[in-house]
Amino acid sequence: MKTTVKNTLLATVGAAAAFGGATAVASADSVTVKSGDTLYSIAQANGVSVDELASINNVTNPNLIFVGQNLELTKGASETAAPQVSAKPVAATTEQVATTSVASASHAVTDASNTYPAGQCTWFVKNAAPWAGNYWGNATNWAASAAAAGFSVSGTPQVGSIAVFGAGVGGADSVYGHVAMVDAVNPDGTITISEGNYAGMAYHTRTISAAGLQFIN
Repeated sequence: MKTTVKNTLLATVGAAAAFGGATAVASADSVTVKSGDTLYSIAQANGVSVDELASINNVTNPNLIFVGQNLELTKGASETAAPQVSAKPVAATTEQVATTSVASASHAVTDASNTYPAGQCTWFVKNAAPWAGNYWGNATNWAASAAAAGFSVSGTPQVGSIAVFGAGVGGADSVYGHVAMVDAVNPDGTITISEGNYAGMAYHTRTISAAGLQFIN
């Protein structure tokens, strides 16, 4: 996406707690947000979807969470003393569960900082996947930059992959392209992605065809 910052609120969010890479303090039912956590990273680490986690905790802006904030992992967790192990999303297939975090867990985080302009799609993905590199350029350059850095790049998506839209592909900007996170690989071959700076929205999810996209795994 273009390097112009479209959402100044996210710059404040980034300073407060939005950068990915740290791990929240967790119990069986809840987590306490630590510096560096994002709603996406907490959801991925605990086997729930971002939408579900936001709904349980009445979070209206998924990019705005605060250090010290307590997030429940299951509905009604605060009302029962019995520990609950958070489950995978109900819609997840066996294949999805088996491949969850394959793309992210296999990569060491060498630099959890985020040099991309706040509010852009590249900034969103770097927060969600701190193993991604800095200075990979505009979104359309990410596949080549990732390959040069030694990452696997292919046309096959995995849960946790970074989806790269070439310039003009799938509604992406005709010059800068677009990047997003793969949240689910569906039985019909479609993928469900989460993304930032899509149609002016700070956070968005959609289910699309994987055709024509590249995936950093």
